[in-house]
Amino acid sequence: MYPMGLSEIFRKIAEESHRVEEDTGHSAKGHFNASDRWGRYHLIIGLSSAIIAAIAGGSAFNSLPELAGGAALLSTALTTVLTFLKPSERSELHKTAGDQYLSLKNRARIFREIELLAINEPRTANERIMALAEERDELNRSSPGIPRRDYALAKKDIDGGRAQHEIDRSGK
Repeated sequence: MYPMGLSEIFRKIAEESHRVEEDTGHSAKGHFNASDRWGRYHLIIGLSSAIIAAIAGGSAFNSLPELAGGAALLSTALTTVLTFLKPSERSELHKTAGDQYLSLKNRARIFREIELLAINEPRTANERIMALAEERDELNRSSPGIPRRDYALAKKDIDGGRAQHEIDRSGK
């Protein structure tokens, strides 16, 4: 016998599923923001380095050794920064984590909105929510950290309704 009524158990499971959705939604959006930012860094640094290297080459052919040398040094510095920071790799890591969090968010929502309604056995519902929660915890452990500003932007966007489906906004 359960210490609370079955409807109370299922309500608590639905609430926990909603928490998983909320947690993973914020994390997904934060990772996507971080991915976009690191992608921009890669583009800006890489493109700048390439342009400056071209200027260095052109200056060398035009007998401007000071400009050629300065541009070559700057291009080398930018390339070194690009190699050290690896913004394209960081961007991809955050995108992958964002995709995983979004996938889990969607599965938690489908569980809460559809599957839970068809489950009659509390043990089955409990096992399912525990699996979703464990997957969220594993993602939290294995994903790169979300920079504070990317998470804050994600929270602002989500709280502002920018990540909501039309069906959820209209209440249909």
